[in-house]
Amino acid sequence: MQKGRLFENGYRASEEYPEYIDHWLYFANRSDAEKAAEKLRERGWSTNVTSAPDDMWLALATQPATGDEDTGPIFEELTAFAEKHNGIYDGYERPMDEGDFMN
Repeated sequence: MQKGRLFENGYRASEEYPEYIDHWLYFANRSDAEKAAEKLRERGWSTNVTSAPDDMWLALATQPATGDEDTGPIFEELTAFAEKHNGIYDGYERPMDEGDFMN
């Protein structure tokens, strides 16, 4: 069996050509957002820190993935990670695959 999720257009994610999962982490100050973003960059993720509504700072982190990762553990891990850095984890978004479409 091939690894990676198969997308509607026939694309299959792999380590060489990953899909990308976006994660939203919010912080009350820019310093905490920047520190968290730096830790996520050390994991090989790309990050972008920007101002967000309600005087918050968003650290948008993009995770390269092969598509067969279980998102339950990463949700728990990033929730704890955000709390450790005085923030909150607001979830993730990943590309839809062929099994995500409703008939």
